[in-house]
Amino acid sequence: MAWEQAREITSVFVNIAVLLGAVVAGVKFRLFNVLGHRWRSEVQCVHWDLDEGAVIFTADYTVHNTGQRTLQIQNVTMKLVPAEKEGPVLIPSETCVLAEREMRSGDPRLKGIFHIEAGERTIFTLRCWLPNLSDAVFVICNFNLTYKRAPAGFRGFYCRKPKTSNAPAIS
Repeated sequence: MAWEQAREITSVFVNIAVLLGAVVAGVKFRLFNVLGHRWRSEVQCVHWDLDEGAVIFTADYTVHNTGQRTLQIQNVTMKLVPAEKEGPVLIPSETCVLAEREMRSGDPRLKGIFHIEAGERTIFTLRCWLPNLSDAVFVICNFNLTYKRAPAGFRGFYCRKPKTSNAPAIS
């Protein structure tokens, strides 16, 4: 009889421990968003001045999957726009698009870059030939996921390096 009573008492403790463990796991998953989608993005730009005065401009938009779940991207849009002044502040002038590229997940030439596993990254590129390039431009990048969350757009800023002058260096 003593064993049966001990079994009944310990089974209650086991059930309570299992329930507490489930509650703690639920709070942990919700608090730390373990099952959420997480990413980090950045833009790197460079340009080359050509002999005839034209410019080749490239922008690399990198999306890093920093979460534990796979990112499924539907499409990516990259726009190169000039900067305009609003008082002392520079803002993108989205009414004048210098170059634009839209990449869709169904494009067979871009196979595989829209599926980003945990810890991986994908680079989307905008390469364009322009008759000239403003001193300051913005690269506006957006992407859509296959699920309901709409990520915020990324606005990268690029400023041309000043041309070298013959002025003596200040020491």
